[in-house]
Amino acid sequence: MRVFYRFNMQNGNVVKIYSPLLFLFLSLTALFLILQFTLPGASGVSFPVLHIGNLLLFIVGWVSIGMSSAALHHKSVQVFLRLVYGSFLLKFFILAAGAIIYIFLFRKNINKPALFGCFGLYFIYTFIEVRSVLKQSKKPNA
Repeated sequence: MRVFYRFNMQNGNVVKIYSPLLFLFLSLTALFLILQFTLPGASGVSFPVLHIGNLLLFIVGWVSIGMSSAALHHKSVQVFLRLVYGSFLLKFFILAAGAIIYIFLFRKNINKPALFGCFGLYFIYTFIEVRSVLKQSKKPNA
């Protein structure tokens, strides 16, 4: 089976693409750790849920950026569409499965603030991913 999401790794391209995502992940992890130890029970938010959601969004975002970047470099329209739609579907199904597993395991003890916090993190990560790929697409050698 052929791997389709290969892209050019010259001139520090990988660092420029992934550094905003990595910075966001590390910043949010530090923020959650600080809040977890300064507001141990007063906030009502389950910080382990936020940590796991942050990690899951980071991993899925990393793969999604790689697939979208590869789509920019491919000459075939069919492969471009397959990679873009594949990136979306991969993200959708993995995150939906994560939410369903959490809801199934903690039916009566679901922490709604943490679940909605993960939903907000999804929008932040999506914004960073789209911005990174759009910056890459504006370059003449994209």
